[in-house]
Amino acid sequence: MAGLDEEKRNLVVKEIESWRRNKLLPEQYCDFLQNIYLEDLNERPLGFMGNTIKKISQASGKQWLLAFGSFTLICFVVLYFSVFPLALQIGLTAVVTAAFTVMGVRNREENPVRGLLTIGVGMIFLIGVGFGILQLNGWMGGTGPLWLLGLCAAAWIGCGILLRIAIVHWFGWMAVVVLYALLLARHVTNPSLLEVQIFWIPVALLFCWLSWFLHVRFQSAGAVLFATSLVLWFMPEVYSALYALHTEWIQVEIILKIVIAGVGMFRLRKHWMEWVA
Repeated sequence: MAGLDEEKRNLVVKEIESWRRNKLLPEQYCDFLQNIYLEDLNERPLGFMGNTIKKISQASGKQWLLAFGSFTLICFVVLYFSVFPLALQIGLTAVVTAAFTVMGVRNREENPVRGLLTIGVGMIFLIGVGFGILQLNGWMGGTGPLWLLGLCAAAWIGCGILLRIAIVHWFGWMAVVVLYALLLARHVTNPSLLEVQIFWIPVALLFCWLSWFLHVRFQSAGAVLFATSLVLWFMPEVYSALYALHTEWIQVEIILKIVIAGVGMFRLRKHWMEWVA
């Protein structure tokens, strides 16, 4: 009974605190009611900022020293990153990305959303700082961005498969799609209408087949590859629009492909729904 009474008391106190935050009762009334249920008003539940300030006030000297030391180190790295040797720049980027990924994996068990966001920050950090390194070393005009995209794609696909995070896995394949489009634009100038379709449609069909082939062993991969195949199915039109190729046919192509994809997905719905489930 004592445990039950304590639980009820905490519930009432939280409700009164909710009234206080939402201005449903004047401040003095809330204090009066909480005086009835709390022996000490310092036991009153705190919000996010209140808990944060309380933890800061209770931190030890070592924790303060560690916090300020970490902040100083981060500032030093940010300010002098441009003068670091290339190997050190790459190493720091890899270490920080790995740290975000590890923290995200640990947080996923307690808070999946926070864990996924932390991993996402790590992946964004990788490509963002990667472009910064390219800019610092004057590699933006050459094949540097292509190599960076390939590296990020490999990292995202690998993390997505190992950690079973479909969205990270899918972004990896999207990076591959962008890389493929850039390579086509560099090496194939003024392709014909048929050539643009040939560049992309077989790849879309290949990914669709891989979705079926791998969905039994890697269930999340089936959905990722199927989604990628849908993107690739419409990539000829996107590619044509971006590079102003045969623009007069784009609308017709999109309508035809929507009809073909819609009919095909309806007829085969019992099959592909198993792949992505």
